[in-house]
Amino acid sequence: MNIIDYDIYYREPLSIENNSLNSEDFDIFISAFNASDRVKEVFNNVKSHYKYWLIHPEYNFSDAELTDINATKVIKPTKFDEQEQVASLLSELDTPDLTIAKVCIDSTGFMRNVLAFLIIALGYVGVKKIHVLYSEPIRYINNENTHFSISSDKVKALAGTAITPTTNAKDSLIMSIGFDHLLMSQVINEYESATFYPVYSFPSLSADMFQQSAFRSSNIVPMKNDDLTTRKFFAPANDPFSTAKKIQEIVSIIHDKDQNLMHNIYLCPLSTKAQLVGYAYYWWKEGQHKNDRGMINIVLPMCTSYKRETSTGLKRVWQYTLEM
Repeated sequence: MNIIDYDIYYREPLSIENNSLNSEDFDIFISAFNASDRVKEVFNNVKSHYKYWLIHPEYNFSDAELTDINATKVIKPTKFDEQEQVASLLSELDTPDLTIAKVCIDSTGFMRNVLAFLIIALGYVGVKKIHVLYSEPIRYINNENTHFSISSDKVKALAGTAITPTTNAKDSLIMSIGFDHLLMSQVINEYESATFYPVYSFPSLSADMFQQSAFRSSNIVPMKNDDLTTRKFFAPANDPFSTAKKIQEIVSIIHDKDQNLMHNIYLCPLSTKAQLVGYAYYWWKEGQHKNDRGMINIVLPMCTSYKRETSTGLKRVWQYTLEM
C-alpha cells in the first residue's frame, strides 16, 4: 500500500467579513443545529441549493424551539445511534445521485459519532469529494471549566469500524486530548491495558486553550504517572490533514516496534471537530484496509445529552476538501 501524503490535501480559511462567508456554491449543505452563534451564522451565510438542519436528540430540543428555523428540511432523528441518525439524514436529501452532487458539511455542531460515520457513509455511497467546514470559537464559555456532555457510561466502536482480529501484540490507544476529562477517563478505563498515545491540540485554537486542555488532561483517571509525558504527540487543533498525518506516524511507530505481530489499534478523537474529521479521514484512507499488521477501530464514549452552547463568538471558518 502506498504511503499517503496528507500535506497535499486542500484547506483554506474563509472570509467572514461584513457578515458574509466567501464559500463555494454547494448543491447540498448539512449542519447540526445548536444554540451557538457560530453554527447559525455559517448556516445562514453559506451558499447552497439545498440546506439541511440535523437535530441531534442529544441536544433535547423541543418542536416548539424549532419553529423559527429555516431550511430546505429539518431532520429530527429520535435515536442516539449514529447509523440511525445518518440513515434518517440521507433518506431526506433532495438529490437522486450523491455521487455527482457537491456536498458540504459544517462539522461544528455535530455529535462526534454521527459526524465520523457520516463522512465514512458518504464515502461508501460514492461521494468523490466532501467539503467540510469548521468554525473556531473566540473562547469556550467557562474556559477550562466548560462542561460539554452527559455520558451514557458506554464506550463503543463506531459502526462499520468494529472489526477486531486475533492479535498477539498489546493493544494501542491513540486519543486526542480535549476538554472533557470525564469522557477521556471513561475511554482510558475501558482500554486500561492498552498502550496510550495522547495527541495534544497544538498549535491550539488560541494560546490559552492549550493550557486549559492540558489542565483538564491532568484530571484523567485512571492514569499511569508517565502516560502523558513519555509518549506525547502534537497536531494542530484546526487541521484534519495534519492530524491524519500524525496518526499515520504513530501507527508506524506501533508497527515498527513489534514488526512481526498483529496489532489492534483504537482511535479516539475527543478534541476539536476538525481533528475528528482527521481521524475519520485517516480511517477511510488507511484504517479500513485489512492487512497482516492487524486492524484499526474508531472508538467513542456515547453521550445521552450534550450542552447546546459551549462557546462564544465566531473567530474564523475553515474549509477542508476530503478527496474520498
